[in-house]
Amino acid sequence: MRPILRETRRIIIDLDHELFLDPELEILDKIREEEEKRNIRKVRALSEFSAMYRSNIYEIIKNFIIKFRNKISTIEIKDFIIEHLKESIEALKILQQITNPDQKNFQNTYLYRLVKFIEEIVFPRGFNLQTIYKKLLDKSKDYYECQRHILLTHTFYRDKLKNPDYFIIPSVSPKVYQIINNITSLYNLDPNYGDFPEKTNYEIPMLLTNDVFEPYIDSIANAEEEAVKSIAERIGLRIIDEIFLAPQESFVDILLANNFLREDIQKDGKTRYIPQFSNETLLLYYLAIASIRRGFLSKELVNWISMNFALLIYMGILKWKLSDDNIFYSIFKDLQTNEKILPNLMKLSCFPNYLGMDKMKIRDSVQYRKEIFNFIGSQIDNLKDLINEIALFCEKINKEKK
Repeated sequence: MRPILRETRRIIIDLDHELFLDPELEILDKIREEEEKRNIRKVRALSEFSAMYRSNIYEIIKNFIIKFRNKISTIEIKDFIIEHLKESIEALKILQQITNPDQKNFQNTYLYRLVKFIEEIVFPRGFNLQTIYKKLLDKSKDYYECQRHILLTHTFYRDKLKNPDYFIIPSVSPKVYQIINNITSLYNLDPNYGDFPEKTNYEIPMLLTNDVFEPYIDSIANAEEEAVKSIAERIGLRIIDEIFLAPQESFVDILLANNFLREDIQKDGKTRYIPQFSNETLLLYYLAIASIRRGFLSKELVNWISMNFALLIYMGILKWKLSDDNIFYSIFKDLQTNEKILPNLMKLSCFPNYLGMDKMKIRDSVQYRKEIFNFIGSQIDNLKDLINEIALFCEKINKEKK
């Protein structure tokens, strides 16, 4: 972060009033050409990035001057550019000081406050599943798309449907999402009913496992039975009598508490639990399971969750500090800039006092980083809404610090 901040400050010093009077802007071209010459293999990667950063800034400045020099005064153009550079410096200063390296008074740092703010919305903590599920459900009205996004990694193909380690929680692949959708449809259309094993005179909804999994059995794994059990367990279900798929006792409690099951008294006096839920009901349970077992997440899920937290924090700070028309916004969103800033935020966010995930699972491969950062450009609208809320929260933290 320091080199980027230093380069931005240097550029403000370089901006001389006379360069704006140069009709061909040759001074800017010469500066940019010198920076591009430095971008050679013999130069360290950080120096290469600094050269790229300066070159891009000068290119933006040149294009801006050409566009507006016949429309507004030279002084106004210069003031506008310097104002946007100062905004950039303010954002970089926040990112540079986002946490305390010695971890003293870490609860008051931007990183801690922002991680906890986002965590409460998409990946909350709690003493038990019911508490976590309730938190997720309360926020799902406004942020369900974000919650679902946290589970659906864009690198899902690396996580096998049946994980070699039963205790490891993988991401939700498209295949698993189809299975969840199939389960929801079957439960709401015409489920079977059977005795509730833990409660006399009560019946719970059941599905034939073959009806659910048969269309996908070849793509699950050779050991189909274990795969089915793993998937069912992560969405609050279990296998009964080796043929039926039914809610676990703990999940029944959650479903009842949130009106996703209704009671219906039968002619024989038994109480039947009628399902009335959606994909959201099962996905939020999966997310609650992932949250309470965050020490056992797959490598893909750790990378995906930490990357999204890093992205939200980064974009929230930019939204807070940069005006919407800041001419340098594109540089901050550039893939090369993200590759320098986000990996560090990913690792910091994983520490025990923050997300509490295994930071050793963060991949350092440049190619892998490019792969996951490429999806930053396709942000969902709900993520943008959350970024706006984070920007407002940043301002609140700032006022409290003062």
